[in-house]
Amino acid sequence: MIVLARGTKQVKSLRQIIEGLPPKSGTKAPRVSLERYTAERFKKKDKFLKENSRLAARRREVILGNISKDDSRLKQLSNERKALIEQRNRQKIERPKPLEIEERVIIGSIQRIAVPPYDDAWSWQSSTGTQAQANKGTGACDLAVQSYGAGGRGVAAGVASWFFAAQDNPMQRFAAIVQYSYDWWDDADLYVAHNDLTTKIGIWGFTENRWVMTSGVSPGWSDGVGWEESHGQNDSDSVPIETFFPATANNWYSAWIWSNASVFADRGGFFFSDSSIQFHSVIPYVVFGSL
Repeated sequence: MIVLARGTKQVKSLRQIIEGLPPKSGTKAPRVSLERYTAERFKKKDKFLKENSRLAARRREVILGNISKDDSRLKQLSNERKALIEQRNRQKIERPKPLEIEERVIIGSIQRIAVPPYDDAWSWQSSTGTQAQANKGTGACDLAVQSYGAGGRGVAAGVASWFFAAQDNPMQRFAAIVQYSYDWWDDADLYVAHNDLTTKIGIWGFTENRWVMTSGVSPGWSDGVGWEESHGQNDSDSVPIETFFPATANNWYSAWIWSNASVFADRGGFFFSDSSIQFHSVIPYVVFGSL
């Protein structure tokens, strides 16, 4: 393979000569689509969980109707649980240190290696009291969401890089490394809690004006607890991800990597559930083409 350009400055100059500039209006459409998809997905899931919570509340009224809400023991146990949650919240996880990769344009099987700064970033929050940040300059995304018996909450964030297809390719490859760290848990004290994270890779075609490919990738999980169950995990790792999409010659494509995190927890009296996610990810580089 022959390297045509090394480093951000050389690659930027060569790309402008060969490809020109990406369309100025090109970033708006995928952002709008991501916003709509994420909001509708959260709304649908939240509606189901709220209805399930309503039915569970009716069952609890029958089973626990004779328990006195003024029992001092219940108040003490509730305060101890709150103290435990506050202790958990003070634990912070570190964002992964990104790999140092040089940006390149190569003749051969690999067409382009892109590194931060990327071309776009996007974030979404369902409500206040949550955190969702995406930094195109570093390729980092930070998500933090918690429900302390407060129903459903969700956040999302991602970054994107432009790709110019010089020729038709029905199996154009887009790949990346995702470095990540997380801490999540869900606890239930007679009530229920849910905890979910998904990561997706998607390609938006400027000429097609739609997603030409979306795929679910790692990291991700889906967990639920009820009636005195408690689950959780704290970990950090890195994982390769990839997808293939039909590329049309002389067309621009916006390649996105994003994560959605959502929690749900309900409560009543001294009893409550809680669910929390802290998630950091870094995309140190992306590859357009085959290895």
